[in-house]
Amino acid sequence: MVQTEKVFIEVDGHQLGMFIETVNEDHPVLLFLHGGPGFPQYPMIKKSELRLEAEFTVCYWDQRGAGMSYNARTQGELTLDKAIKDTLEVTQFLKERFRKEKIYLFGHSWGALLGSVVASRFGEHYAAYIGSGQFGRHNQSNEETYQFLLHTAIEKGDQKAEKDIRAYTFDENFYQSQTYRKILSKYLTKYGGGMKRESYTQWDGLKEWFTCKEYTWGERFNLPKGVFASYDALSETMAKADATLLAPNFQMPVYIFQGKYDYQTSYKEAKRFFELIKAPHKQFYSFDNCAHSPFLEEASRVLSILKEEVLRTPIEKGTGKV
Repeated sequence: MVQTEKVFIEVDGHQLGMFIETVNEDHPVLLFLHGGPGFPQYPMIKKSELRLEAEFTVCYWDQRGAGMSYNARTQGELTLDKAIKDTLEVTQFLKERFRKEKIYLFGHSWGALLGSVVASRFGEHYAAYIGSGQFGRHNQSNEETYQFLLHTAIEKGDQKAEKDIRAYTFDENFYQSQTYRKILSKYLTKYGGGMKRESYTQWDGLKEWFTCKEYTWGERFNLPKGVFASYDALSETMAKADATLLAPNFQMPVYIFQGKYDYQTSYKEAKRFFELIKAPHKQFYSFDNCAHSPFLEEASRVLSILKEEVLRTPIEKGTGKV
C-alpha cells in the first residue's frame, strides 16, 4: 500500500513543501524536479500510469515559488543559484530521513536544467542523474520549435496558423515576446509537440491541479501565481543557458529519456547535451511517438528501464565509477 506524506522543511525562513510516497522505506530514494518553472507535476503524475513508488521512495518537491512552496512574503528572489541551494537542502533532508548515502535525481524540462547542474557540481550526493525533456540550449531549441510550427502549418494547409506564425520573426528575445507565447499556446499542443504527443492542453493541466485533493485550496490557487512569478524571474536565465556549459561533467551514470516530437526542449538539443557531457556511464533512450513527457506517455517502458537498467547499474562506493 502506498504511503503518502506531506512534508515541509524550512530553508532561510521559507517553507518548502513536498509529497513523499513509498511502499517500502528501504527502497532507493528518488527526488523528482518538476518543470515550468513553477509548475509542480505531482497531480499530473498521479493521473498517469507512472508508479515510481513501486521501485523508489519518491519525493515530489514543489520548488520555491511554486504550489505549496509559494509565499511571496518569504520566498525572496527566484534564481537558479537559489534553486540549486534549495535542491541540496532537500537532498540532505532525504538522505538523513531515509539514511541513504546517495539518492537518485530525476529532472524534467526546467527541472532537467536544474538537475543537470546540481548533479554535475555536487555528484557526491547522487547515485544517478535521469533527465527527461532534457534541457540543452533554450534559444536554439525554441528556434527549432518555431520552424516546426511553421513547416507543420504549411504542410497541413493551415493558412490561419501560417499567418499567425509568420507575424512573429524569431529572435534571441523570444522569451520576452507575448506574441511568441501566444503562438506556442495556440499551436504547439495542436501539432503534437507539447507536453504530450496526443493532445494535452493547459486546461487539462489546470483540471488535474485543481482536483488534486492532496493540496489545500489555498495551495491550488497558488499555481497561476507561481507559474507567472517563476517564469518572470527565470525566463532570461533559461533563454541564455547552455546546459553543456553549466553541467559538462558527471561523477555518476546519466540517463536521458527524450521524445522525438519534443518541441519544448528539443530532441536535437537533448542529443547534443548527451553527446557532449562526460560521465562514467551514459545512455540515451529515444521515444519515437512521444513529445515532452515520455515518462507519462510511455510509463511502462520508463519504469522498465529504471528497474532493469538504472537500478542495476553498479557504482563503486565513493568513486562514482561504473
